[in-house]
Amino acid sequence: MDNHLSFHRYRRPFIRPLVTSRGEWALREGFIIRVERDSNVGYGEVAPIPDFGTETIEAAETYLKGLAGNDEFQENTVDLDELPCCAFALSMAQASSQLVAKRDYAVAALLPAGGAALDHVKSKMEQGYTTFKWKIGVNSVAEEQAVFLGLLKQLPSESKLRLDANGGLSVEAFETWLKILQEYLPQVDYLEQPLPVGKEVWMEEIAKGFQVPIALDESLNGLEGKRWMQAGAWSGPLVVKPALMGDSKMLIERLRPIAHQVVFSSVFESLIGLENALCLADQLPELNQVIGFDTLNAFADDLMPLETGPLISVSDRIRHKSSGIWEQFLRC
Repeated sequence: MDNHLSFHRYRRPFIRPLVTSRGEWALREGFIIRVERDSNVGYGEVAPIPDFGTETIEAAETYLKGLAGNDEFQENTVDLDELPCCAFALSMAQASSQLVAKRDYAVAALLPAGGAALDHVKSKMEQGYTTFKWKIGVNSVAEEQAVFLGLLKQLPSESKLRLDANGGLSVEAFETWLKILQEYLPQVDYLEQPLPVGKEVWMEEIAKGFQVPIALDESLNGLEGKRWMQAGAWSGPLVVKPALMGDSKMLIERLRPIAHQVVFSSVFESLIGLENALCLADQLPELNQVIGFDTLNAFADDLMPLETGPLISVSDRIRHKSSGIWEQFLRC
């Protein structure tokens, strides 16, 4: 069975740099790949985030160049532990021609860090969003908690707020947040990755006595992260970024027993990476959490030709758009 791979590198400046506890992120880089397998054509996306334990852009490019020079490559993506983004993209490209979109997905609104969230939340509500994600750990705890209370004043009582620290809180700040979030539990969906990777036991211990759900994100990546995706290993939500998680077939099998805990989340990928991720979600019927893909309008280019909104519907997910994106690279 013959395979042939080709790829194009992209560089996408954010319209506004993404600000998190890790600093500013201004440029998204990655690769769109195209795999021909006999008469089938599939597309995948390699979208590394080295800070999350993935390969670098340079390592991914070196690997892809080696595959592109082999007209009959037979790649076992299961063995690519050090290249998880390449493994995901290759496995999805070789399977995507057989996958068809099946479900609609509610999307959580992504609010900017700091007080800017207060200016954006109204427009997000007007668009119909009911779940909101807000980055914390950027400013002082006192400043951010004042913004938090301001957000709750604007949000309807039935809405949910997710707070994402990206592992940037101190133990003291974590405890302070738990105390205030405990007072507003009906509107708190969860507190995401309050402490750095490796502090998961501390997170559990500190959160005892509170009812605030604690979600893991960065802790799930890399080889060590697999332990937290075993059934019963973690009681709270598990924020999974599929594009960083390696071979898609193995990922699906790993997620099936814990699908009710899983929240699929974006890595600021293009339409191709988004479609890859949602095709995986379609195979997990118990995955019913609002997904974190309010990233459609983060870039001023044509690699995400969908309208932003609180719902990604089956009708949005049309396969010919992937080939259209590929044609854009050929015209450049």
